[in-house]
Amino acid sequence: MNLNRRHILTGATALAASTALPRYALAADPMKVGIVLIGPVGDFGWSTMHDVGRRRMEEVLGDAVETTQIEAVAPPDFDRVVTQLVRADCKLIFTTSFSYFQPTIRMAEQFPDVMFENATGTSTLPNMAIYNARFYEGRYLQGVIAAMKSQTKQIGYVAAFPVPEVIHAINTVMRGAWSVDPEMRIRVVWANAWFNPGVEADAARALIDQGCDILCQHTDSPAPLQLAEERGIYGFGQASDMTRFAPRSHLTSSINNWGDYYASRAQAMIDGTWAPEDTWGGLDSGMFALAPFTNMTPEETAVAENVVAGLRSGEIDPFAGPIVNQAGETVIGEGETLTDDEIRAQNYFYQGIEVSMPG
Repeated sequence: MNLNRRHILTGATALAASTALPRYALAADPMKVGIVLIGPVGDFGWSTMHDVGRRRMEEVLGDAVETTQIEAVAPPDFDRVVTQLVRADCKLIFTTSFSYFQPTIRMAEQFPDVMFENATGTSTLPNMAIYNARFYEGRYLQGVIAAMKSQTKQIGYVAAFPVPEVIHAINTVMRGAWSVDPEMRIRVVWANAWFNPGVEADAARALIDQGCDILCQHTDSPAPLQLAEERGIYGFGQASDMTRFAPRSHLTSSINNWGDYYASRAQAMIDGTWAPEDTWGGLDSGMFALAPFTNMTPEETAVAENVVAGLRSGEIDPFAGPIVNQAGETVIGEGETLTDDEIRAQNYFYQGIEVSMPG
C-alpha cells in the first residue's frame, strides 16, 4: 500500500463533526479530499485514470483542496485506510471500485459527517453518492468492431470478477457482435483480480489458444493487449488509450475521464451544496470518450462511427429485447428494455457466451 499525497499529513486528528456541510471559502483552509484506489497508480488503466482525475481536480480548484490518495488498497485493508483518512480530516472521500461498495456503505454509516462517493455502486445514503460512466456503450461498439474483424467468430474476454458491471459488459459486447453476425460467440476467462499483469496475460493466452482472434478485457493492465500484439490478433484497451502498447493490434479504447466530475463534487462541498446523487454518464457526459480507431479499414471506421452516433442519439439500445439467457429463458422480451437498476443488477449471461461462474 502506497501513499500519494499533495501535502504530507503527520498526526492529524479529525475535527469536531458538524451536522451541516462545512464551507471552505479560504485558500488558507483547504478542504481535504481522500481517494482510495483499488490498484496501483501505474496500472495504465482504471487507477491511473482516477489519479489523472485527482490531478485535474487540483488543477481546477487549486489551493481550495488538499488531496490524500492511497493506492493498491485490498478490500481487507479498506476500513483501516478509510479510518486513517477520516482521522486526517478528509471530509470528502472517493472510493473507486465496485469491490468497495459494501465497505463504503459500512464506513458511511460509521462516519455520518464525512461525505463518500463510490464508483460503480448501486444505491446511495444521505452521506454517500455513487458515480460511473455508461461504459457499456463502448462495450457494444467493441462487439460491433470485433464481429467485423474476427475470422474465427470467437471473441475472448479477460474478466476480473463476476460482479454486475462485468457481467453486463460481457453481455453488451455479445449484443454488439450479434448486430453484425449472429454466429459470433464469446469465451470468458476469469482473472479473479482487477490488476495482475501475469494472470491477465495467462488468461489472454488461454483464450487465444482456444481460437479467439479478438480480445476484450475488464482488467486494468495492458498485458492482454500486449499479448494480442505478440500473437498477431486484435484487441481493445481498457480505461485509457492503450494504442502505444500494441500499435499493430489496438482497435480502440474507452477512456475514463473523472477529473471534471471530481472537481464539481469537491466544489459542491466547498459551496455547501453537496447531495447524494446517482450519476451515470454516457458518451455525451464527458465521463468517458473513445480513443481513435486504429487498424481498421475506412469502411469499418464508417460503420463504427455510425454506431457511436446511434448510441449517442439513443437510436441504438444495447439492452432492447428479445434476449435469451444461457438456460434458454427469455430475460428481455420483444419490445422491452432494461431499466438502469436492472442493468446494474444483471446476474445472468446471454446465450452464446461460453462462461461459468468461478467456483
